Amino acid sequence: MITPARNCDVLVAGEYFCDLIFAGLDGVPRLGTELFASGLSIVPGGTYNMALAATRLGLATRWCCDFGSDIFSDFVLAQARADGIDPVAFRRVDGELPRISAAFADKGERGFISYSAAVPRAPDMSCLRLHRPRWLLQTFRYEPDWLEFVHTARQQGAKVFLDCRGGDFTLETPGVRELIALADVFSPNAEEAMALAGTRELDRAVVELAGLAPVLLVKNGARGVLLVSEGMRVTHPPPAVEVVDTVGAGDAFNAGFIHAMIEGLGLPTSAHFAVLCGSISTTGPGSRSAPTVAELARLAALEMSSDRPVGRERSATTGTIN
Repeated sequence: MITPARNCDVLVAGEYFCDLIFAGLDGVPRLGTELFASGLSIVPGGTYNMALAATRLGLATRWCCDFGSDIFSDFVLAQARADGIDPVAFRRVDGELPRISAAFADKGERGFISYSAAVPRAPDMSCLRLHRPRWLLQTFRYEPDWLEFVHTARQQGAKVFLDCRGGDFTLETPGVRELIALADVFSPNAEEAMALAGTRELDRAVVELAGLAPVLLVKNGARGVLLVSEGMRVTHPPPAVEVVDTVGAGDAFNAGFIHAMIEGLGLPTSAHFAVLCGSISTTGPGSRSAPTVAELARLAALEMSSDRPVGRERSATTGTIN
């Protein structure tokens, strides 16, 4: 069987946001109070962070995203040009399409106040035929049009990396289990995992979710990552870095994992690289500190022993997702 040629390494599918990131808060916002921040950054957000992180790691990246005629769309489009994100998969829609998120952090945790003018639509199926990705980096959307899009990507041979998000849904919500079952890799954070499974015990949530996708990668803050796959259970703690902002760290994590898998590394080492990417990302505001390949290699060289060279490890015992 001849494997069809791929036009790109990763296709990112999902909505943009314009992030207002407040830093230096003494506490978190609550009704009846006013807080002053010591810093403010205005940066693109949403799945922009995934597209930027993948681009910076040298992956041939396409970003399927809708934009309107509003100032927020224009801001993100201008920044995408400046950051070198390939615009070939962008889609302009009639009218305004503002998506805004105010982000704040306190003691390493983060929160958001967000507004979206419309529920994101799945990209056209022609996007998959045109770009023929090796990997689909997929936002967590379980509406019928998104399920069809992910299913079609798998039919065309793409591997699916499914990120997660907070929301008022669980595994019992129609479409949620079906979406996770379409993923080759599912990567919620610990809070998202427990919310999905309807439990406050992470171990119980892991058992439930690990039965739905071949690879489960749980992002667990200062504890790093928990990888579960086919009876294998591996943890990787993060390196010591000076944390400035955790916004975008999970997106850099996702891109780091895919980068490592495309480089031919095994699952445990790819999870390690993902943690390194996420950690580097926290050293600056938003997605602005998503690492380059050189920055990732420098930190990996410090973290990994001399008999495990950066970029070319295969694990015959754990298997790979090519």
